[in-house]
Amino acid sequence: MPETNRNATSQRIHYCPRCKKTLRRIEGKMGPFWGCTGFPECRTSFNDVGGKPSGDVDEHYRCPLCTRRLVRADKEKGDYWFCSGYSKGCKVTLADIDGVPEAAYQCQKCKHLLVKRNGKNGVFWGCSEYPSCTASYRDKNNRPIF
Repeated sequence: MPETNRNATSQRIHYCPRCKKTLRRIEGKMGPFWGCTGFPECRTSFNDVGGKPSGDVDEHYRCPLCTRRLVRADKEKGDYWFCSGYSKGCKVTLADIDGVPEAAYQCQKCKHLLVKRNGKNGVFWGCSEYPSCTASYRDKNNRPIF
């Protein structure tokens, strides 16, 4: 894990555990990450979790179905994210909300994605595989209630 120090302006500086140079936050195609300023000699990198370097992966950037990394589509193709396992059969795509993939939820019955829908009794979450799967969940604060 990288070392951390505070400078006079109270910004946190994170150091590379391998070469001791500073790490910098980079907006990458698979979301933000931290890379060593000694690149290309030092190829150390960390995931960005809560604005800090971490060995963990921020769940916002994981596919809700297969848990692979999500990739931001090229701007000319649109503002969305897709699963890095797309070529292996996982066809998940999520809208881009201010540089972060939209929240997605999994059907508890068949493990496919849920879709927010409007019905005669108000908003609910239904399975994207309807009519094959008829599971539905009530909505509370823009989230399904399981």
